[in-house]
Amino acid sequence: MMLRNRHNQPADAETHGAERGLDRFEGFSDAVFAIALTLLIVEIKVPGSPEGPHGYSDLTSAMAEQWREFLALVLCYVVIGAYWLQHHSSGRIYTKSDHWFGAINLLFLLAIVVIPYPIRVWCFHLGTGFEPVASVTLVAGLALTACTWMAKWFYAMPGCRLMDERLAPDFIRQMTRRYGIAALIQIAAVLVAIAASRIGVVIALLCVGFFLLPQPTPRYKPGEEPNEAEKSNE
Repeated sequence: MMLRNRHNQPADAETHGAERGLDRFEGFSDAVFAIALTLLIVEIKVPGSPEGPHGYSDLTSAMAEQWREFLALVLCYVVIGAYWLQHHSSGRIYTKSDHWFGAINLLFLLAIVVIPYPIRVWCFHLGTGFEPVASVTLVAGLALTACTWMAKWFYAMPGCRLMDERLAPDFIRQMTRRYGIAALIQIAAVLVAIAASRIGVVIALLCVGFFLLPQPTPRYKPGEEPNEAEKSNE
């Protein structure tokens, strides 16, 4: 059970449907992330296995020829991992959920589950005549994921509808700028990818990689910091 000091929500921060804590919400989201990450290695078929490469004379060369598979694995892990880190840290920001927040989160999780597809499309068409289309596909997939993340943020933010009311307003503004600028960069990268495919991909991936770095520690209004019991429960 989440230990929060909740106050009456202002009229413009009305929630919708049953309000719930975040335990089951975060548990389900974590499970989706875990499955998405676990399935990545399953896509790589071992040479000599029923579905893997055959007819090779050197096992080392056969494995080396699977570099596109390994590149896709690393990129998928980085992208999904970056979003999981943000999901994990948001446990100190969100305090509850409602119907629409859960629905938006389902769209976000759908984007997480689907993102390996455009990444693999790009990896398998890198250096081919289809690379420009594959690049736009990849960058568009990353932009869509960023937009669903921002949809959650913008729904929960007004009037601290689902956020901890004790958070300092300047902290919320700071995180809104970070997430908002990142989403805009991802969207702009789609246009860049149309004109210069690899540059667009690099911009989009660097933007995601930024969120692998430690993000600002939540700041609270004076005298309203969470106690040790709350911190340990989070």
